[in-house]
This record gives sequence, C-alpha cells and structure tokens, in this order.
Amino acid sequence: MDCNELVDGLLRNEALVSLFPTDATGHPAIYQVLSPQAEMFPRVAVFETTRAYTAWADDAPIQERSEYRLDLYARENVLREINSALHAALRGLGFRRLSQVQDDYLPDEGIYVKSVSYEYYDDMEE
Repeated sequence: MDCNELVDGLLRNEALVSLFPTDATGHPAIYQVLSPQAEMFPRVAVFETTRAYTAWADDAPIQERSEYRLDLYARENVLREINSALHAALRGLGFRRLSQVQDDYLPDEGIYVKSVSYEYYDDMEE
C-alpha cells in the first residue's frame, strides 16, 4: 500500500470524512503530505516514513512493511474525536498503530496538533 492508496482508503470512510470540511471541489481535508488549502481545518496530512521488505522466499521479496505518520491539525480541540475515527478507519484497512504523541497546541499559530504512526504489512503477489 502506498500513500495514495492510504488516502483513498481514508476518503472512502464516511464516518471519518464527515469530520472534515471540503474544499471548493468537494475534496475533504485529508491529504498526502501538504494541504493545498492553508486555512482549511481540521485536516490530516499523510506521510510515508519507511518502506522495506520483511520476508523473502527463493531470493524474492514476499512481504513489504510500510510505516506512515499522520499529522492532525485543528483550530478547535477536536483531536480526540478525529483520532478515534482515524484509528477505526486505519484498523479497518489493516493497519496497526505504532505510536502517538500527546495532543499539543501551537499558540503562535492557534493550532492544535497530534501525530500518530501506523504500520502496514503487504503480502506481495508473484
């Protein structure tokens, strides 16, 4: 699974998507890497941080592990609700949570933030 597939999977989750505003084209604020709308909140940015083969057979990879960091941003403290919905959506896609940091507030920007990390194992087809 790559970042595009992960974002597409999140966008198919109606419970999660309902928590985000949409831009002029109707796209919910769930993005790969950066948001094109600097003032759209809340939003999620998805980053791939690691990709490696984890299992081999006959000198060919048969399993790949990917790790993703998802950053949540909001103007109001709604991170708990978004994090819960995000966790349910990712578990439904086969992800396992690796870590999460405590909620933070950036007073100069007036933004609440949270980062969570997940991993995904993909069995490769021959």
